[in-house]
Amino acid sequence: MKTKVSIKGVLLKSTLLAGAVAASTVAARAEDVTIGVLVPLTGELGEFGKIVAGAVELGVAEVNAAGGTKCGNLRTVIADTGGNPEVGIREATKMIESEGAVAVVGPTSGVMVALVDLAKRTKTVIMSPYAGTITLNELGGDYVYRTVSSDLGDGAASGLWLTDKGYKRVAVMVQNEESTISPAQVAQDKLKASGIELTDYIIYNPGQPSYQAELVSVLAHEPDAIYLAGGQESGVTVIKEATAGGFEGEWLFTADLAVPEIFDAVGAQYLNDRAYVEFADSDSSLPEYKAFEALYQEKKGGEPGPFASNSFDMATLIALSLESADACTGEGINSVIRAVADGGEAVGSFAAGKEAIAAGKDINYEGASGPLAFDESGTPDGAYSIQQAKDGKWENVKFYPASAFK
Repeated sequence: MKTKVSIKGVLLKSTLLAGAVAASTVAARAEDVTIGVLVPLTGELGEFGKIVAGAVELGVAEVNAAGGTKCGNLRTVIADTGGNPEVGIREATKMIESEGAVAVVGPTSGVMVALVDLAKRTKTVIMSPYAGTITLNELGGDYVYRTVSSDLGDGAASGLWLTDKGYKRVAVMVQNEESTISPAQVAQDKLKASGIELTDYIIYNPGQPSYQAELVSVLAHEPDAIYLAGGQESGVTVIKEATAGGFEGEWLFTADLAVPEIFDAVGAQYLNDRAYVEFADSDSSLPEYKAFEALYQEKKGGEPGPFASNSFDMATLIALSLESADACTGEGINSVIRAVADGGEAVGSFAAGKEAIAAGKDINYEGASGPLAFDESGTPDGAYSIQQAKDGKWENVKFYPASAFK
């Protein structure tokens, strides 16, 4: 699932232009339109940030290969937040004020929440492919969007899987961060409603050298499974110490641990056939996803990683909104993005949408990540996958469509 993207430095500029186009078309264009890509390239979520940045660049390249938007070709500027909200505000401000970005895409949950005021004040669209925080359920919807469902959905999927597995006793361990606490709360409610005994519900702080104190009660109660909603650094420590402490049950991890590196960090022999991971995912049977997957394999090699399709869709949605709007600005994008995502004739690519808009049609962009109709908070419905550790890698074992949660 790791995407090979070489991105160095705090701020990189890249212009992805199409091949030769008619001179008259070039003359009619305005200057390039800038999109800021604000992701964690370092820190616990660095692998996800690289996947997101690479998939956004792929989407931008497809837009420009189709002749760009009526506002011009898309251009990206990329900055590393390290997952730090203060860094995110500083870099987003640079993108908007110095680079003229009309949209900023890719923030993680904490950074996304920190940018809400800036987005509305500067009338700049911000959009994330993985910020599931429930705080955005209240703050999102005007200049603030995401192409992934709320953490409420992640919690529901986790709770459904733990119930479907038939566990009788489950312990919950949650890293003390908004992005992990919110889905764990929903999962906890689902477990209780299903009559599953919750042996422990422990919230721990990240960055500790050891979690043996937190594990004393968990291991003493001998749960059938541990639901671990944690980051990569803390998660590895918890798994190692629980294993050393004699835990022989199964695991369910949240999305932060859905990376191949976890097998080297922990030891595949301790995860194989015992560990599962849950994350928001695309319906691989959809033709839009199949087309994206083929494009990704052709251009980048390998399979798309988590949130790659959601990231590709962000670039396409913004481009189609620019094509449809009366103004080549964040305000213009904001005024039409809902209609573009759920408006009329279904289209599965920028090229098809551009053609339909030119013909005077309303469009409904059906993305690689699935339908993207936004609710009041700027959030689409979501589908989820469960993967199991098999022979040192993650393999799909269950897919829950969005309809499973209605």
